[in-house]
Amino acid sequence: MALPSPKYDLTDIYVFSLDEKVPFRPLLVKEERLLQSPDSPRDVVLKYISESITNCSLGRVDGTTLPIFDLQSIWIALTKLSKVEMPDWLITCMECATVNTVSLELDDFRIVYDETHAPRFLLKDDLIVTMRYPTAGEIMESTKVEEYVEFYDMASICIESVEHDGEVITDISIEEKVEFIDNLTKREFEGIRLFFATIPVVQNAIKFDCVECETENAAIMNGYFGDAEYGE
Repeated sequence: MALPSPKYDLTDIYVFSLDEKVPFRPLLVKEERLLQSPDSPRDVVLKYISESITNCSLGRVDGTTLPIFDLQSIWIALTKLSKVEMPDWLITCMECATVNTVSLELDDFRIVYDETHAPRFLLKDDLIVTMRYPTAGEIMESTKVEEYVEFYDMASICIESVEHDGEVITDISIEEKVEFIDNLTKREFEGIRLFFATIPVVQNAIKFDCVECETENAAIMNGYFGDAEYGE
């Protein structure tokens, strides 16, 4: 006798970069088993999470094509949906450097969006550039070779089109994109730098009192996989 085919309830999760809701099933044991090694290299963790998102969307979304902020936001939603326990974080006190164990709430993570952010912008009078977000797949490939992705290389990859004297150019080789970036002035490149600086990000505002010196700490965690950075 064959085992019964599993059936799952589907829940709509908002995908920011697509600006639409997509139905997802909960995480299953096979996905949770993929992430049993928290010390895995970054590209391996991204690979596992991308695969899980593809699986849980029943193939409607390819996790490798999503920007990192969507990958993290969907993963948080799936973690909540699947009632997976949130691990504690170890955060160093900004005053006495004591390492504190801090509990984080999944509901406290949210996408922060800068209203000045724009993918299409003017570099100079006759030159307009349209950018796209780097995908999880591109970051995975880059981090297989280097621990950190070279910013200028990623900027080159993410050029979607260049408009010059009214002509829109979209068929651009990676070599041409690199050359284009290399020949920008510092002032012209600031437009591209601003695009990356204002990309949506998943954040969590964290407050805790140090167990050692009782100093109140306020920090921002940039990304579900990121480190906490101290703020005001």
